[in-house]
Amino acid sequence: MKKYLVFGLAAVFFLAACNKKAFLKKIQNTWKMDTYLFDGQNRTVYFDTTYREYQLNLTDDDFYSISYKQYFFSPDSAILVDTLGYDSTAMDWVLDYDTLRFIDTTIVPYFETGTWNLLNSEEDLQLRNDSTNTPAIYRILDLDGKNLKLKKGNEEFYFTN
Repeated sequence: MKKYLVFGLAAVFFLAACNKKAFLKKIQNTWKMDTYLFDGQNRTVYFDTTYREYQLNLTDDDFYSISYKQYFFSPDSAILVDTLGYDSTAMDWVLDYDTLRFIDTTIVPYFETGTWNLLNSEEDLQLRNDSTNTPAIYRILDLDGKNLKLKKGNEEFYFTN
């Protein structure tokens, strides 16, 4: 009887190890942001305007990188002055003032690196930033070969590769 119990436990551990390797192989990828939900509402447009081309890269040596382009918009204006002529009666120059209003766009690339690992029997993904050494923990909602769904607080991130 003990022989069967030992054999059964060995088989369970072997299957669990195979399952973890398959899980790790699926999660190690370059993931691109597809959908962003905040409090259950689709806020992808707002997220995408601030964090353009958001990518999460999880490598097989437990390193991660997050990259995106951040856009900043600031209103600006320029005043153009043009001389139309000279008024000899009033002895004054006739000037034309034009104000050109525009929005100045500044694009700032963002790049973050750190280490990642799985917690709570592969239910949570922890990203630890190298520069701040603070962890961010995401709940893994779904993972298959093409999609990764993460949740952090009231935010949900849907990635594709």
